[in-house]
Amino acid sequence: MEADLVGQFKELLPRLIVYIIIPLYLGLQLMMLAQEERKTNPGSIAGSIALDFMALFFAVGVTAFIIISSLAILKLGSKYPEFMGGVFRYGLMFLFFGMWWQFLVIMSVKAYRDREKTVGKLKYLAFYAAGSVFVSLLAFIGSEWFLKYMSLAFLALASPLLLLPYRRMGLAFLAAAVVAFLAQAVGFIYVSSMI
Repeated sequence: MEADLVGQFKELLPRLIVYIIIPLYLGLQLMMLAQEERKTNPGSIAGSIALDFMALFFAVGVTAFIIISSLAILKLGSKYPEFMGGVFRYGLMFLFFGMWWQFLVIMSVKAYRDREKTVGKLKYLAFYAAGSVFVSLLAFIGSEWFLKYMSLAFLALASPLLLLPYRRMGLAFLAAAVVAFLAQAVGFIYVSSMI
């Protein structure tokens, strides 16, 4: 069990390091949105402070958690296999498979930032396609191809949202992110009940 945990984790570690791109990018988008909110609404700073807090949570908090827990698993995985196995399964894996909802939040924030635009959806389509491929190949690299296709199909379900106007697209992608987060949480609860 001990060697198995550290061995499984070492297989996932390169993907976890690459995964850090997603919360960092989400944090950057939230930070840019907070700056825009401060410029457009200088009187109400509560919203921009909340956005800054969320930006720090994703860019710094999630990244720090991944790095610190990864080092802890590599160092302490053989001494405390049950506890470190829980951190691996319920902490790191929840975040890692949370790429989908985090990517949908990125799309929501990007659409909200462009809410005054009326045209220019081609770059959104290209970004969504590239992001879907990145998330799907990253999550299931080294796995069977049907899992990669399943991930692409999951993200393709939200692609019609790109046809909406920017304001509605922002809300629709945020709703899709909430649904993806809840589905992931239910899935993890179900899987943990079977272990």
